[in-house]
Amino acid sequence: MHATGSELGFSLDRPFYWRIGDGLLYAEMPYNSAVRPPLLSEWESERVAQFRNMQRRSAWLAGRALAKALVRERYGLKGIIEIREGADGEPLVYRGGLPAPDIWIGISCRGGRVSAVVGDRPVSVDIRQCDGRDAALADRMLDRAEMRALRKIFRTGDVAVAVARSIKESALCAVRGNASGRGDLASVRLDGEFNVQVDGHGPSRPLHVFAVRVLDDVVVSVVGVCRDDERPITRVVTDAEHDVIEATAMQSMLERSVARARRMTEARSRWHRLRWQSS
Repeated sequence: MHATGSELGFSLDRPFYWRIGDGLLYAEMPYNSAVRPPLLSEWESERVAQFRNMQRRSAWLAGRALAKALVRERYGLKGIIEIREGADGEPLVYRGGLPAPDIWIGISCRGGRVSAVVGDRPVSVDIRQCDGRDAALADRMLDRAEMRALRKIFRTGDVAVAVARSIKESALCAVRGNASGRGDLASVRLDGEFNVQVDGHGPSRPLHVFAVRVLDDVVVSVVGVCRDDERPITRVVTDAEHDVIEATAMQSMLERSVARARRMTEARSRWHRLRWQSS
């Protein structure tokens, strides 16, 4: 499925929430250093005090502010939402001094945007800038099949490479704490249907790209575990001025199915009309 941000009611200058799947909720907002800081737990206050770089400190607080609002929206929790960091740096929601076993979150802040995702299964999000800086990584992190599949959808080379890195970074974050070593971008493989596999990590349920956001200067990707009973759908939304979206094979199949159903409905309607007229 693909659409423009305006069609879904998204705005570049205010936060919005987006349900990208059953049990998965995404939020995004503009980032600036004036963002209102969230209420912090004792652990979080001590963590903030460790930052020496004011820009990193501000970005950390902005990410936590959005993630806390998202967790509160998704689960209806009361009081202070506490988000700590795991052994691999992954954000973890704590309840009663222990990590919540059924809440996963991802946070990213880059390129003037901050985004977060929360779900009931491993999931993460990553923002990348479309400025060509990832071009040097293309040969090392992408094989020809992956690049060919992405170029069919995102016609601009810089956008395709930025999407690839965003997906692969998000996938690595989604399996943190479960994989033997973090791995590198080349260890993440993407197929034409936006299913993802991380070498050294064989989940009982596969990873899938649930959403890709394309703006004029950044891309955002959400990757998570796909349920056994869940139909894997990738939602592609663009706010860019130029059209960069082209139907994937999966989308083409869905569009053909819809067109076929429409033709059958119209034929049935014509048959009923002719039958009524002949009687």
